[in-house]
Amino acid sequence: MPAIAHIGVGLASKRITPKINVGWLILASEFIEVIFMILWAVGVETIPTDQTGSYSPFSHSVVMGVFWSVLAGCFVLWMSKNRKTALLIGFLVFSHTFLDVIASPKTAFYAADTGIPIFFDVAQTIGLGLWRYEVVAYIGEYGFVLIGLLIYLLERKRLKRMDLTS
Repeated sequence: MPAIAHIGVGLASKRITPKINVGWLILASEFIEVIFMILWAVGVETIPTDQTGSYSPFSHSVVMGVFWSVLAGCFVLWMSKNRKTALLIGFLVFSHTFLDVIASPKTAFYAADTGIPIFFDVAQTIGLGLWRYEVVAYIGEYGFVLIGLLIYLLERKRLKRMDLTS
């Protein structure tokens, strides 16, 4: 559940770049979760529980968040030759790390969560801890999605109006 707020960021970014398919924008904002799922599937990282925090420094540490952002941006630049698109995708990937730092430790969902690792030492973590409180966590997660969806729908409506008038 604590990964849906990132979808709202992807949806809202449609306002910045209307020519990019919203699916790519959502994928970019959730890219770090995709990396995590791959690493979890092969046994490198672990899912947090109430008894243990997660072990996810390769996907969710701050340094690796920067790495995945730069990698995604470079890949998009190589494929599209469009600097603006590459920059946006890189920022969307990094937005995941940024939001996780604000939200973590997410003890409203995982009692043993300690925060976002800075690098590979999971004992050194950071986080503002806004998702420590269940009400704030649920309002934040669903609020991001609803606001992002609203921005996306308004942008689609605006684009359709522009198509009709041109």
